[in-house]
Amino acid sequence: MFVRVFDKEKNAFYKSMVYAIIGTGWFEQHIVLNPHTNTFDLVEYLDKNTEPAKPFIEIIQNDATDFVVCTISQMQQYDQLFEANNYQKPYEKQLKGYTDIVDNYAFLADILKNKSVCVDAYNIPVRHPDDVSEWNYILTQADADDFMQKFVGFHDSTLDKIIYSENFKTTSANAIFDNSGWFGIAELCFEGVQMLKIIPAPENYSNEILDASLIVENESIFWADTIMEKPDLTYEGSIIKALSLKWRKL
Repeated sequence: MFVRVFDKEKNAFYKSMVYAIIGTGWFEQHIVLNPHTNTFDLVEYLDKNTEPAKPFIEIIQNDATDFVVCTISQMQQYDQLFEANNYQKPYEKQLKGYTDIVDNYAFLADILKNKSVCVDAYNIPVRHPDDVSEWNYILTQADADDFMQKFVGFHDSTLDKIIYSENFKTTSANAIFDNSGWFGIAELCFEGVQMLKIIPAPENYSNEILDASLIVENESIFWADTIMEKPDLTYEGSIIKALSLKWRKL
């Protein structure tokens, strides 16, 4: 699982893989890696001090194929651990995650007690999305600027196809842009879509894009078919706002 996390104390966002999930629903907590502090942190899924409760965790990719899930009988071995660290859950207890987390009793005791554990304290490998070898991830504004230079700022490109998908807790938009005159054809995959507005060219206009914007802000992505200095959700043209973006040449 790949997510965007809000650090309320530092008022900042960061992206992380989810290493384990404890509890469900209202009581759910995620073990993530905070790159600002180089620590594994135990983060509440929901901010219970807001009304309605806002999520601290926003899902980009929900693939948990490599997670192991503890059964009710297996959870009994963790009861003492939870109780010793004041982790009380009135409903169903659940623990799922990577094996090197779920089976690491010392690490779990440490993070339950202290809420934060230095990455170097335990031999737990740092993980990345499984498809990093297949896609180029736009993680920083420098990444965005590099792609914009390669793609000539979308000049003379056309949006040939866009497919929006929505699944449990995930949204994505795969867009095919043809810029054959300069670069070629590129597929852009926007994940964790928050806004998607496509305005086709009018009847008496051609559909080539003259210029565009690609802005990274608060660990999210904003694309528009015009030049902007900062995201503007009121723009009347085409815009896409998402938590993450990756691209590849076709």
